[in-house]
Amino acid sequence: MKGFLDKTWAKAAAFVLTLVFGVLTVLGGVGVGILISYDVFLDGGDFLRQTMYEGNCVRSIDTADSFLRGTLANAGVLVSDGTYDYSTVENGDVTEEERAQVISDLPRVFAEEFSRDAADCHLTVTVRGNGEVVGTFENFELTDGDKPLYATQETFTYALNTGNTAMVTIAADLLRTEEAPSYSYLLDMWLVEHTTLTVFLTVLFAALALFFFCFLMASAGHWAGHEGIHLTWLDKIPADVWLIVLLCTFFIGWEAFYYGWGRVFFCAALVPLVLLFLCAFAAQCKAGTVLRSALIARIARFLWRIVRSLFLGLWRIAKSLPLIWKTALAGLVLAFVEFFLFEQSRSASESTVIFLLLKLVELLAILYIALNLRMLQKGGEKLARGDFSSPIDTKYLIGDFKRYGQELNDVQSGLEQAVQEQMKAEHLKTELITNVSHDIKTPLTSIVNYVDLLKKEDIPSPEAREYIAVLDRQSHRLKKLTEDLVEASKASSGVLNVDLQPTDVNVLFSQIEGEYQERLAACQLTLVTQPPAPGTVIRADSRLLSRVMDNLVSNICKYALPSTRVYVVSTLSREAVTISFKNVSRDELNISPDELMERFVRGDASRHTEGSGLGLSIARSLVQLQGGRFDLAIDADLFRADITFPLSESAAS
Repeated sequence: MKGFLDKTWAKAAAFVLTLVFGVLTVLGGVGVGILISYDVFLDGGDFLRQTMYEGNCVRSIDTADSFLRGTLANAGVLVSDGTYDYSTVENGDVTEEERAQVISDLPRVFAEEFSRDAADCHLTVTVRGNGEVVGTFENFELTDGDKPLYATQETFTYALNTGNTAMVTIAADLLRTEEAPSYSYLLDMWLVEHTTLTVFLTVLFAALALFFFCFLMASAGHWAGHEGIHLTWLDKIPADVWLIVLLCTFFIGWEAFYYGWGRVFFCAALVPLVLLFLCAFAAQCKAGTVLRSALIARIARFLWRIVRSLFLGLWRIAKSLPLIWKTALAGLVLAFVEFFLFEQSRSASESTVIFLLLKLVELLAILYIALNLRMLQKGGEKLARGDFSSPIDTKYLIGDFKRYGQELNDVQSGLEQAVQEQMKAEHLKTELITNVSHDIKTPLTSIVNYVDLLKKEDIPSPEAREYIAVLDRQSHRLKKLTEDLVEASKASSGVLNVDLQPTDVNVLFSQIEGEYQERLAACQLTLVTQPPAPGTVIRADSRLLSRVMDNLVSNICKYALPSTRVYVVSTLSREAVTISFKNVSRDELNISPDELMERFVRGDASRHTEGSGLGLSIARSLVQLQGGRFDLAIDADLFRADITFPLSESAAS
């Protein structure tokens, strides 16, 4: 169990299973509650069955009554049923013959509407007038195999257009059938028939939910690659902030949903958020940061720091005599001026004017100080972003503010110099790689040439011929590696000549299909292309772009899973077009896209395939030299390389 505590997939699975089994436990609890409320454990479910049977029969009777009333009212036969007046129904075009026909066809229409396949009950309609039975009909005839479970009847009063009153009695017999009339009926019957199983499953689901919940609490704070308890950004959210968010969300949602089911679904949607809070709270408890990270504690510490800083500031002022004298003198002068002017004022209006003028002067002084601080703040922000192009203008700063600005400028100069030295070191490293590669290339060319000469000689020894073949293969491999290394250095340093010309993307797709389809087919790969709309033009160097395509296709041939498809698709936006190469990797890709983009890094960790690990790095550098963007994406075994170029001005317009 301990080996799974830091596994992300185990936590995700436990989280989902906790929710699933929690929901199943709640549903099981509802089922057990239904069984308890209907005394199923006492009478074996007889009362619940009778309740369900009666409800089903009553629903069938009400449906039949509504059908009869609607049919007769539309024909103008029914005037009133004691509750609703049907005399206002639009039926003036119905003749007496048509009304008679409706009455005569009523048994047949009733039987078709409530046939054995459509009805849950056997219905018998008895019509009485003046105390005598006028007619009787049913929806279908009973057979010897029909066994009624429950029977009931209701009588309705119909006021007819003839001035007479008809008493209509509808009797319903619920038959034993395999099909349940409703989901609630099916659920109740299942609960009655599986009482023990319902209780067992509820207890089982509760135990499983508790087990996975305990696993989540135990695994909280444990992550792969970190010793001890490690808090993620989610775990660092204060517990009281979690509670505030949960309570606000609950009360807002509770007021937003007026109906019961809406509130039920809202509470169910809130459960994952509560579970996340419990996981974060458990991690904070293990790390001992519950109180330290609480928002209330932070506010208290902030207030304490303010008070402490105030006292420390006063203490520093007392220690810093030059600054103290400046501040004290300014304060004393201002206080003396205010006192003198107020003493000389002769009326309340004069005092008001003096007060406003003094406050205006104080406001201007404060604004000037704030302006100095703002200039220092903007200079510090630029320095933090790495912008060394514009030093702080200290011409309008005064006193200590000017000194602080000059110190920030000194720091900026030092950082700029360090960055330049770093760039120089990178350039020297690139030059070193290029020079060494050139030095290796000269003797390597001789080796390749002499090996070619040896291959042409008639050497009788098979072992010698095998050795020569190995030398030939490995020397060409070393030559390819050297050429890749030189090209990677040139591409990364930007010394290659780039000739940007308008390039039709559809022509590029045709080139891909013509040059690489057979090559991919030889590797048991099927090429599928989706070119953009005609007239899609970019600015690119066709020579460099061909090398990029060749590197990507070579990478696909080496690492793609045989008997799969390779997709080369385009995505057109308002200002750019993206060409995506997609394939399924033969080997498991346990590496991030950024690492795979580095030099000498290969997707085949065991290095069973040939290659230098420079192809993707070279492709990215070449794309960037042309003003494009090169991105990689890995989703499980799906590998995708995206090349994005801005559209030319004519194509964009």
